[in-house]
Amino acid sequence: MQFSFFNVIMLTISFVLFFFFIFFFVLGTCPFGRAHVDTPKGDLDASLSVGGYNELVLEGSTVYPYGTTEGYPLMEDTAGNLIDNTAHDYMECSNKGLCDRTKGECECLPGYDGAACQRASCPSKANSNTPGSGPTSSTTSNIAFKIFNGKSAFNGRSLTTPQVDQCSGHGTCMTIEQLAFLDYGNSYDLWDKQSTMGCKCDPGYTGPDCSERTCVHGIDPLYTDDTSARVTHTTVRIESSDADALSGEYAIRFWDASGEDYITKGIPVTGNGIVDGVAKTHCDAVREAFVELPNRVVPAIECSQDVIDTDRGVEYTLKFIGNPGKLRQLEIDEFLDGSRTTVVVSSGTLSVGVHTKVVGESVDYFAQRCEGITVKVLADTASDDTWTPGNVRPGSLGYLSGPEGPLTAAEIKILKKCLGDSDWDPENNVEVADWDYGVVVENDGVDSYNMIGAHPHAIKVVPVETEFDYSTQTPGSYHLVWYDEDATGKEFRVANLNSDANDVSEAYEMYVYTTKGTVQQMGYGSESKIADNSIGGASSTRIVGYFDKDTNRIYTNYDTSCQNNADNNHVCVEKGDKLFVIDSCWGRGELGVGSPSPNSIFGGTDLYACADSTIPNKDSGNIYTVTKVYTIAPGSNSAASPADTIDITSDITLKRIVDTHIIEVDASFGWQGLQGDPENSNTSGDDTTWSDNTGVVILFHFTPHKEGTYEYVSECSNRGICDRDSALCKCFSGYTSHDCSVQNILALSDADKAAMNKKTSS
Repeated sequence: MQFSFFNVIMLTISFVLFFFFIFFFVLGTCPFGRAHVDTPKGDLDASLSVGGYNELVLEGSTVYPYGTTEGYPLMEDTAGNLIDNTAHDYMECSNKGLCDRTKGECECLPGYDGAACQRASCPSKANSNTPGSGPTSSTTSNIAFKIFNGKSAFNGRSLTTPQVDQCSGHGTCMTIEQLAFLDYGNSYDLWDKQSTMGCKCDPGYTGPDCSERTCVHGIDPLYTDDTSARVTHTTVRIESSDADALSGEYAIRFWDASGEDYITKGIPVTGNGIVDGVAKTHCDAVREAFVELPNRVVPAIECSQDVIDTDRGVEYTLKFIGNPGKLRQLEIDEFLDGSRTTVVVSSGTLSVGVHTKVVGESVDYFAQRCEGITVKVLADTASDDTWTPGNVRPGSLGYLSGPEGPLTAAEIKILKKCLGDSDWDPENNVEVADWDYGVVVENDGVDSYNMIGAHPHAIKVVPVETEFDYSTQTPGSYHLVWYDEDATGKEFRVANLNSDANDVSEAYEMYVYTTKGTVQQMGYGSESKIADNSIGGASSTRIVGYFDKDTNRIYTNYDTSCQNNADNNHVCVEKGDKLFVIDSCWGRGELGVGSPSPNSIFGGTDLYACADSTIPNKDSGNIYTVTKVYTIAPGSNSAASPADTIDITSDITLKRIVDTHIIEVDASFGWQGLQGDPENSNTSGDDTTWSDNTGVVILFHFTPHKEGTYEYVSECSNRGICDRDSALCKCFSGYTSHDCSVQNILALSDADKAAMNKKTSS
């Protein structure tokens, strides 16, 4: 076969066109990722209409070989069932980039990166540009998008230069799932858990891109003119079951206000609290270990210790006077030699516990002093510490007294006015003082009782300056207060105590600070709050919990989370919420008289495991912050609900407890929140009560109010400005020190000195 010149020319042109088509018109497909923003694709098949979510088009195409939809993503499974949560379907370049079809690679929009543009970029202080948008191509990235010479730099061609200097070199770029886990082990499981990114800044740096430095924190000196600051007090207990059996050493992990952790050197421990013959106590060794940490991270610390029984170990309390503000609870490291413990006992068993006695704070929600009155908190007991009949019941262990005796009529009037509204509803306030009693009436079918109500008042009491050992860091205590008009002379009832004192001569005189915030007793059911039960009907169901000493995990009788159970809780709980968890000798169920369950009072009126006022914990007046709320799968010893009953009279191992609903808070408790009755039975003479398989501690939710709230621990002590480049405080006139916490007339500015001199001379 012979080819003419024309045929050769045509064949050559055909080959050229073929290879031209191969190299320039065969379209590549780019990676798909979860769409940040779902977008209907429009009329892809030029049919002049947009199909529905279940109408496939473009089957067999390069980009969509199995077809796609013109409307929203397909929302049916293979069985034809409509499925939920189908937003953010897989899209080419995750709907946040253009596909370079010559390479099959995505060019991402500014602020997104990844092979499929599936991630939101972490920010950076670097002045980086997309390709073609600036003169320095070596710093190209997707972080910033600019226009250069009037032309967009975004042209559908893939990037070859990665991002630079993410988080400004002072942090780590992490997914939102990772960031949630670092926040007290929380979980984040939404569609963007691997897509939304953020910077985890190194200690000492802040800002969305970690480009700013932080300054030292201090206590506002004007704040401590009027009250005292709450710094962290932490108690550590190291104990052996046998005497003279404890030895070895351990270390302490400490976190400063910026979140940086430090580990002390090894601290020797003995059963008698002496670590160096008679020359050094255990507290001496602990103080030395903290002071030797680098950078003066703990500039000053106080320690007090007690030896446990007869040389069985030591319990000591640390007061972080040089580290104001809220601190993460420290941890004990018993394993200084790999997996082998370095704290040992020669016989018996070892126990180690840590709890926060006083939760340090940076914000005061009780900054309003009740002027014209001081009080004393007294246990309502006789001289032998036994409870006063009639007045004392769960939620009512003591009362407020005047400094010399019962509150006078004038003092009562002042206190009522200061307490004011307690339930968000001024319309139901009473008396000329325009206030709430904070009480609920319960009836067991025979008698009525005044009990702590749905919305009790909350107060903070702080010792007056003339009390022994007073300092600007003497901690006050929080108390829940309500009014019982039947307790003559002791009407202002206190739910939790701060001492055993039952006489005015024994107790500290205290200033009273009130709050605009609201306390709500947590309840469960169709009601909006705990209701009166004055006619002997069924009591409102409370949320109760139990917990072990030296732990921060509360096991509740119902799911309290806002995510799962908001409708059934009077007030639900979520991360960041505030709780009062107080020791008020909460009751465990049946009152024992009157109508049978369910017409009995929830929890009853008898104190549980509190023979006298020496029993309840005196340090439960803290505000705890919720760090986590979750539910776990039932275990082999779990009860399905508080209503479960099991006859265990013949086999105690059948005992079941509701232990699947959990609230975690930011500090461990220094007391044990008890479980209820030790049986699940309903046999003769052993009626089932509400606490058969739950805890007994009633929980209270606290909602702060912006009024009367003051952040008194902050950068530069609120008396200076932080230089973000140098991390140094620039103090206002009249203030000095590295944290601006010291008032000093020599530090006045020239203008202020001139004004003062002018005023003096005139």
